[in-house]
Amino acid sequence: MNAGIRLALRRSARRVHADQGGQTLAGELVALAILGFAVAIVLGTIATATAGVKVKHDRLTGATAGRSQSELIVDASYSPDPTAIPYPSIAPVTGYSVEVEVEYWDAATETFITTVQDDGLQRISVTVSRDGDVVFEIESYKVKR
Repeated sequence: MNAGIRLALRRSARRVHADQGGQTLAGELVALAILGFAVAIVLGTIATATAGVKVKHDRLTGATAGRSQSELIVDASYSPDPTAIPYPSIAPVTGYSVEVEVEYWDAATETFITTVQDDGLQRISVTVSRDGDVVFEIESYKVKR
């Protein structure tokens, strides 16, 4: 390479370095703080979305279990005393509890009561819970035919 070209390149390199002022520590800290804030917002959004998906999954699983239990009872034969001859139940769903409550129609008072009585109508309540929190409830009626 010729000496003139080398000299021109050195002058050009010095001019580039002389024009750059560099970054200050305060500027770097501000940039780092802004980046940290942005990452925190993204992580918070991901955490919120994950919690929402979990709640939706719990509700969907609860609804599926509750409806399946209710349909199983509706399709079964009428039992005048479900404490003695219980209605069929679905297979347990891991992490969920399915409770069935039967109330009996009392024709004399025209209300539903919890004492076993066979006036031909029962109200069946199915409640699905997860970790003690109710995620789904459904009611149906069973009629003696």
